[in-house]
This record gives sequence, structure tokens and C-alpha cells, in this order.
Amino acid sequence: MADQGASENGKYDGIAKTLHWIVALFMIVMLIFAWDMEDDDTQTLAVHSSLGLSVLFLMLARLYWRRAHTPPALPAQMPRWQVIASKASHHSLYFFTILQALFGLGQSMYGDLDVRPFGVLEVGVGENETLYELFHELHELNAMLLVALVLLHLAAALYHHFVLKDTVLKRMLPYGRV
Repeated sequence: MADQGASENGKYDGIAKTLHWIVALFMIVMLIFAWDMEDDDTQTLAVHSSLGLSVLFLMLARLYWRRAHTPPALPAQMPRWQVIASKASHHSLYFFTILQALFGLGQSMYGDLDVRPFGVLEVGVGENETLYELFHELHELNAMLLVALVLLHLAAALYHHFVLKDTVLKRMLPYGRV
């Protein structure tokens, strides 16, 4: 695909920023909802599932957009190990966020609750306790991994902003000036 999105001003474009921050907001809300969620709380599960499917679609849109619009280059003075770590952590965030939604979908498909994302989508295919438990455990483990990756991502952004005083964080902020 074309390199249309490679920013001359070193910032992400508006669509990339919007997708990033909407996904971040949805993930925070889902974690808050999920923290104390009971297995039989169908209304909370419906909100959580609706946001989860939204994140899945938004992440697929982000992948498509990123393929067509190259992100701005990392600072030239960044050590090679940091470049590798940055790329690995970003790829991991994409991969495990999409995987999280798929695990959640699998859990909803095989659970005994009538969870309807957006109030209309029927995702259940029939109760299967073994598959439900498998997807449930994978969803929980992956959530912990995602929290660690998000914290690493946040720590790296703050390190770049406050310690290195470079533009890495500013280029993704909605009104950041680079």
C-alpha cells in the first residue's frame, strides 16, 4: 500500500489518533466493568461484550489504517534496542488486544448466559462448559498480559516525555505539538 500517511510533521494523523484514543477509552471502561463483574450479571456482560466487539472492529480498522498510513519515524537518536522494544510492544498490543476480543467472543459463544452485544447480536452457539472455561481462563490471563503491556506502553511514553523530553508522546496526543 502507499505511504500516504507518513507524516511530514512527525505526528500521527487524526484518524490514527482517534482510533488509538477510542480503543484506549473502551479498554479502560471494560477493565473497570470487568473488575467486579459477576458471571451472572447479564447487563454488565452485555455492555462489556458490546465494547469488546467494538474494540475488535476498531483494532481491525487500526491495522488497515496503519498498513495504508505509515506512522511517523521514531527519533533518530533512539537506541536500536528501544526501537526493537517499541515495535515489539506495539505489535504485541495489537495482537493481544485482538486476541482478547476473540477469547471474550469464544467465552460468550459457549456460556449459559444470553449475552447479546449491542442488545441484538446473538453470539451463543450452545452451552459447552469445557470450552466456556477454556475461553474464560484465556480471557482472564490475556487481560492480565494486556494490562502489563498497557502499563509498559504508558511508562515508555511518560519516560520519553519527562525524562528524554522527546516528541514520542506528543505525536499521539490529540492536541500535541511536535
